[in-house]
Amino acid sequence: MNLPTPVRRVPGRAWILAAGAVAGISCQASDPVLSFLDDESGLSFTYPPRWNLGVADQNGIRYRYLTAPKIAGDTEALSVTLISPVAAPSADVVAQPYLSGAVDSTSAPARRGLGQEWTFKDSSGVRSRLRVSPSAEGRFVGGWARGSETAMKSYGPALDALMNGIAWESPAAWPEERFASLRARIPVVWTRGSRLSNATNSTMQFKTLPLAVESGMATIHGFVTLAKEPVPPPGDLAAFNKFLKERASDTVAVLDHQPWRADATTVTEGYVDYLRSGNSMTSTRIRRWITVRNGVGLTFSCESRSDVFDRLDPWCRRVAGTVRLE
Repeated sequence: MNLPTPVRRVPGRAWILAAGAVAGISCQASDPVLSFLDDESGLSFTYPPRWNLGVADQNGIRYRYLTAPKIAGDTEALSVTLISPVAAPSADVVAQPYLSGAVDSTSAPARRGLGQEWTFKDSSGVRSRLRVSPSAEGRFVGGWARGSETAMKSYGPALDALMNGIAWESPAAWPEERFASLRARIPVVWTRGSRLSNATNSTMQFKTLPLAVESGMATIHGFVTLAKEPVPPPGDLAAFNKFLKERASDTVAVLDHQPWRADATTVTEGYVDYLRSGNSMTSTRIRRWITVRNGVGLTFSCESRSDVFDRLDPWCRRVAGTVRLE
């Protein structure tokens, strides 16, 4: 197993975004944590907003890593390399390549029963902390942190939270939300919002964990809506698509329009649109899936500020595969 080279620096900028008024921003008294889902591996985690997130490619293997703000006097910043889901008979098997050349190694069950954890000095003599935890379908995930003794102590609580939050997101394992004939599997960490229903229409809404922050630590979220409504005559997909286009505001532009297989078991057809909404001051992006069943239109939409939409999109494309109308 080829291990990623320890991270020395992070390319690009941190996700501390310029200030500006936009829907989806809320203030919190203390520093929040940011949520991220790696689309390629399906690995999700949360991390402090002042930490940098990067991606690297080594010997054809892509991996995510984070670096914390450098501690005064350190020659390099504390880094955390994430272990993507891997099939293995045990956590020890996953850990062995990381422990090659290690000294002063100790092992113990992770707190809260979340797998196994090792502390050691790696082959470069740098203090390391390795967590390997079981996930779904016989796979293991985890993280490898390395840094100075001072950094390990200073960032101990943040590392605990990061390691505890690493998960492999399998939509089949998400709880199913049911309301007025609407069905969808939703990440457990999302906030459940309003639910409205009458004789013909119904909606249920959700809010994601923070995707990014403004300066001052105001959080930026994604917002998700699942809705049903009657379709104008003749009650088919074409009529519903036309109806939604005519109802849209002048500030909404369609950037992409594609067919969508809404339900592989019943071969229900639909469309997925990528939309831009906003003006010279604000801009949002929307991914919207639509389909029709028995004259009733189903809409699943995800919206966030334009510059963080790529963080929302991987979640929503997974949810879209679970939505249905009974």
